[in-house]
Amino acid sequence: MTTRSITEMRNEHQVLAELTYEPGSLERGYANLALRIDLDKNVIETRQVTEQMKELWVGGKGFCLWFMFQEINPNTRWDSPENPICLSSGPLGGTASFPGSGKTLVTSVSPLTYSIIDSNVGGYFGPYLKFAGFDALCIVGKAKDEVVVYIDPVNSRITIETAPMESIDSHLLAEELTEMYADDEMDKRNIAVVSAGRAANHVRMGILNFSFYDWRRQVPRMKQAGRGGIGTVFRNKKLKALIIKNRDYIPAWRIADSPVAQAIQPKAEDILETDKAEVRQIISRWNDDPEYVIEMMQDIQDRERFISRASIDHLNKITGVPKAQLYHIATFYKAFSLEPRGETTIQVCVGTACHVRGSGRILEAFERELDIEQGATTKDGKFSLEAVACLGCCSLAPVVKIGDEVFGNVQAKDVTKIIHGKRG
Repeated sequence: MTTRSITEMRNEHQVLAELTYEPGSLERGYANLALRIDLDKNVIETRQVTEQMKELWVGGKGFCLWFMFQEINPNTRWDSPENPICLSSGPLGGTASFPGSGKTLVTSVSPLTYSIIDSNVGGYFGPYLKFAGFDALCIVGKAKDEVVVYIDPVNSRITIETAPMESIDSHLLAEELTEMYADDEMDKRNIAVVSAGRAANHVRMGILNFSFYDWRRQVPRMKQAGRGGIGTVFRNKKLKALIIKNRDYIPAWRIADSPVAQAIQPKAEDILETDKAEVRQIISRWNDDPEYVIEMMQDIQDRERFISRASIDHLNKITGVPKAQLYHIATFYKAFSLEPRGETTIQVCVGTACHVRGSGRILEAFERELDIEQGATTKDGKFSLEAVACLGCCSLAPVVKIGDEVFGNVQAKDVTKIIHGKRG
């Protein structure tokens, strides 16, 4: 953190433009408003999101491109004032129920390719923009001085402000602005900062950094929109940062609201009751923080060899993370299983190199020998069988991995001997 005080920095800000507005409620994933900011004219205005836009462009990258086509002309270059930076999330943005729904899509005319490019990035900015009442944000023009844009739905205002004293470097700038605009330590989670950093002033491959606050480290961390040099366009506009403040609510989701979650719930007879004391201890190691629920699930998977319904229920009660989200995580990541896995996992590579050398026959041989299908576990709980896309040992194809041991140049006739050796 810089030696200059946050108060000193804030006192040097001059408000160049301000828009007051009333954040609306979401309707079927849409806020039905977009935000346009002109840094040349210091104008902040809202634009209606029409039904035609939804039908033809959906959201996310589609909305970004729609706004770009309103701004650019055949002569627009990456450093032209009218070259917009557009940011948007899709209609599922911020639902916290589907993997990837937290992404922000960013588009601009690229200083590297001279064509329209897009990049996507994690973090909280996209969902916070949606919660603030906007489906998209379009920034055009070039500021005369270093400025920040602050979107504050809590106080129903958006401002363009000069920011002469803050750092250029993103890691320092994110700390300063998070401290500046948060009400207290807890409120820092509600601040997201977008910035480009010093290097973007000198190269055409500059990236955009999207901050999110890590309470465990007590510092903002970064996700990057790294394609196409969008960070260079950002700095060319003398835009030091975008800051957004969340309204501090989480959309409520229940299994009853999600047909997908209902369909994938494991059957009661397939569940082994998890030792709740052990699960509670695992959750406590992560301070009951819902932001680390994936890490909690990894620890539970390591201990139980699957994620049981009892574990899902316990995670839901302690962390408050909706069950629908927990089931989506458990089914999205290959490392998790809703059914018990064997003591040893047998992985048969079916990637291109292994496939052309007969890995399909090897997989069938394992299925016959173990009397299970791919994806299942033997009745004695000793082995689980998986087909995987690649094991990274193409020179040894066909490849099989059993536990931590790798077998190369495997043939179907070798399977019985391998299994007998593993059974001891």
